[in-house]
Amino acid sequence: MSIRTAVAAAFVSLSLCLGAQAQSVTLGQFQHPKSPKDLEVNRAYLLGAAEALLAYNAAAREKLFCMSGLVPKLTFDEASDLVLRWARTTSGSVDVSLGRALMFGLRAAHPCRN
Repeated sequence: MSIRTAVAAAFVSLSLCLGAQAQSVTLGQFQHPKSPKDLEVNRAYLLGAAEALLAYNAAAREKLFCMSGLVPKLTFDEASDLVLRWARTTSGSVDVSLGRALMFGLRAAHPCRN
């Protein structure tokens, strides 16, 4: 399977997890879920975003972030920690999509040294 196919599959999987509510989860929604169902959706969304970003970054000529390891991985707890650390350093970030917040968190925690 090519990287583009993997990224496309990750996004399709993510949209299926969200069902009829195919919209972005914001950082504010992630930080303050209103129900156990919201917590489940947030978890699935973050894990899908992490997989998509890792797959994209692996294929990109210009890396967004540089993690060590042959095949970088992120657990939910690691991804959540990156998002929340980035949020603490950025005012007005509650309306940022969770995927973007994760990307910014990854870039801050794992910068590329060129």
